[in-house]
Amino acid sequence: MKKICLTNIFIGKAPWFFKFFLKSCEANPTVDFFVFTDQIIDYHVTYNVKIIPFSLSDFNQLATKKLGFDIDVKKGYKLCDFRPAFGFLFSEYLTEYDFWGITDIDVIYGRIREFITDEVLEEYDIICVRHAFITACCMLYRNNGYINNLYTKSKDYRTIFTSSKNYAFDETNFENGNSFFEIHDIFKRNCEIESIQHVIVKEGDLRNLKAQFDLLLVDGTPGKLKWENGIFSYDGKFEFMVYHLLYYKCNIFANNSLKWNQIPDVFYIDKFDYRKTDSIRTRFKVFYTDNLKPFFWNFGKKMDCFFSYLIFKKKVKTIETGDYYYHLDKQKIVVGRYDDGTNFLILKGSSAISIYQMSFNKNYFFNIYYGLMIKIEKYKSTPYNRFHIVCSTGHSKAYSKFEKSIKI
Repeated sequence: MKKICLTNIFIGKAPWFFKFFLKSCEANPTVDFFVFTDQIIDYHVTYNVKIIPFSLSDFNQLATKKLGFDIDVKKGYKLCDFRPAFGFLFSEYLTEYDFWGITDIDVIYGRIREFITDEVLEEYDIICVRHAFITACCMLYRNNGYINNLYTKSKDYRTIFTSSKNYAFDETNFENGNSFFEIHDIFKRNCEIESIQHVIVKEGDLRNLKAQFDLLLVDGTPGKLKWENGIFSYDGKFEFMVYHLLYYKCNIFANNSLKWNQIPDVFYIDKFDYRKTDSIRTRFKVFYTDNLKPFFWNFGKKMDCFFSYLIFKKKVKTIETGDYYYHLDKQKIVVGRYDDGTNFLILKGSSAISIYQMSFNKNYFFNIYYGLMIKIEKYKSTPYNRFHIVCSTGHSKAYSKFEKSIKI
């Protein structure tokens, strides 16, 4: 059996879903997981999870030495841009493996070997878990000199590695939010840099490597997911390899806290919560959580917007002006100020949009005509330099102000 390891670096406090990740690692005993972290993990982890003490300073020293030019990463998220180079940077840890890979920790694995078999590993040099674009929450690279240095075939890699800006080099330069029907769609996008997908697809066309793009994951908030001793399935109808919690954890309706001391051998993940049993009682609770709770929330917000606009029309003055970005998107929101001191927003392709404060939900701002809802954290002092755009499905994107405008 070919040997596989998956690597991750996380800096800062372990998130609530980390124990779900560890439970799914335990169910894959023939795959090793390297977790480089500056945190002390003081609870049990299974033998195939290697917790390696590691800081940003350690990474900068290692990358500077290996790459031959200065690296000065200041924020953990920037490390994602280096993931295509992990095979080179961490080569000392990977010598015994046929394939190394990257993994996020906001994933829950099913049976990895059921989908990534030795036959697949014999045929392909790179395995991606989507059919049309790279999703770096999980990805495998053959462990050889050519593949481990593939990142150097991007003309932009030095610029990417020495900049503080996040480029999503490990994926598609943030273009995977657009419609991708097949892997060559990346060349139809206006990308700022040559991403690893550009490189892999070009090298594949030249027959220098063979990459598998196949749909092995589930994301979003589909509900009806069951994990049973490593077998992950949807609605009892088909098995899949990995669930990415990206949209679940960014949903305001979702339970984003750990309510169990120990993750059980069987659990269910609904649209906005998770549970141990599938009893009639819990099904009623699921119906409320998945359907009635979002309905009442949306109804209340719409009524608040209607009366606030009809009666008060209190315009917002408390957001700092500047360019705001969501960290997984290249689209910006511009916040400006009218002569009277009130704020306006400019979205892509829009003119200036006035925003108003809700009367009963004072940490929410809105514009009726654009169906726009903006949430700010109550505990933050004004003026605000961060806010969330919230849609009716509960999905929330956090936009933060950049001190300098970024040309995108």
